Amino acid sequence: MTDRYAVIWTRTAAGPLKMGNLVATTRENRFTYTDEFLESGNAAGLSLLAGPQLFGRQPVVHQTSERMPLHPRLLALTPGEAPGNIQRRVYANLLAKRRPPPAPGFETEWEILMLAGHNGIGHLDVFRDDRDALQRYANPPPTDLLTGQRSDLWGFIRNEVRQTAIEESAAVIAELLGPTPSVGGMTPKLLAAIPDTPEWAGAFAAPGARPTDDSRYVDVVLKIESPGYEGVAALEALCLDIHSELGFEVPRYWRAEVDGMRLLAVERFDRTPEGLPVPMESFLSVMASGSRNIQGTQDTDMRSVGAMLDKLATVVNLKPRATQEQVFRRFCLAFFTGNGDLHLENLSFLGGPDDVRLAPVYDPAPMRAWSRHNLRSAIPIVFDDDLGGLGDNLAALGPAFGMTRNDAAELLLDTMEKTRDYTARVMALDDVPRERRQALVDLLEKERQVIDGSLTRATKQTPLPR
Repeated sequence: MTDRYAVIWTRTAAGPLKMGNLVATTRENRFTYTDEFLESGNAAGLSLLAGPQLFGRQPVVHQTSERMPLHPRLLALTPGEAPGNIQRRVYANLLAKRRPPPAPGFETEWEILMLAGHNGIGHLDVFRDDRDALQRYANPPPTDLLTGQRSDLWGFIRNEVRQTAIEESAAVIAELLGPTPSVGGMTPKLLAAIPDTPEWAGAFAAPGARPTDDSRYVDVVLKIESPGYEGVAALEALCLDIHSELGFEVPRYWRAEVDGMRLLAVERFDRTPEGLPVPMESFLSVMASGSRNIQGTQDTDMRSVGAMLDKLATVVNLKPRATQEQVFRRFCLAFFTGNGDLHLENLSFLGGPDDVRLAPVYDPAPMRAWSRHNLRSAIPIVFDDDLGGLGDNLAALGPAFGMTRNDAAELLLDTMEKTRDYTARVMALDDVPRERRQALVDLLEKERQVIDGSLTRATKQTPLPR
């Protein structure tokens, strides 16, 4: 098989800027920064562990594998293979019509990257060549608002969610769809722009659209409630509210119902108010960039995540202790709200190496309400029976996140106390099926009893921070 070539660009306040050239084979990816990009002083390059300050004119070489056929940061730009991924189905349909179609694995992922690797999450835009890049930048996305029966696109989306789309529409629809913000996810997601108003009726435009009149658009991740996950939009909205109430940084969100389908639009934080991209990279991408042994969220554990933050702070401007504590706080709240889906792609860094920080909360839906997703933690936790029960094992993670075991135990108990009314708020959600509400509440009440009964008496007697 011949080598594959592509170019990577980014958008800046001064205009589009070519970042570098990419050569890919089934064994490795080689990326080299352009002199123009290096001379621009832009520190946000391919990845936090592959920045221009680390590599300069030396190529960034990443050994690939069957599970990760592209550099982790580039693979994150391709829609994942989850059943609910609309983009993946659209692009797979297009590729299947080619003669011959691309082979599974590297060839398929490469071709999907060429279709979906621009105007997505973060600041990287991947194109086949510079001419393609300049043509795309010269033709901004359409600004027409689309919704309901007036929109062929909406009709396609509605049918796709219900698995009944007409395949002839795929080529047209592909022009309007961006990649998903993460590789996984059971909820269909689209990148879109909606009117920046307090209320939202469900109308949306292509991602990055900017209206020509005095009105404003805001870029969002648009989530569509699919069959089998009725009520997930209301549950996620509740969890966003709770995170906000407890002091976490949370994006704005809007809810609407169109043609009987419930929508949740969450404001993107990888865009400035002017629409310029902000670098964003998942924990999985960073950890997989630094180690070939990590190619999925199950290839590491919680203690290693804490250690990664310490190591990352040696090469980028990251506050490790504050970040570690924030991640552990998120884990505690995820546990007590039933979000066992806090995996490495639902935790991200925002900004370049000079000003990187933990990205705001996203995808906090309590997926344990569905038995097929009933995990305490999507990131594995190594348990030691000699430490005690569940509570003591969770508290023992404290040192990996820059705190003592007692500090971690107090955080667990404090979070449990501050979410005491959560189950009542879940039961008050009329647009969530009662059996889902009851399943989540029953599970969480048992978990609270387990935690309360498994932390040491000495820890419980320690005054909680107020």
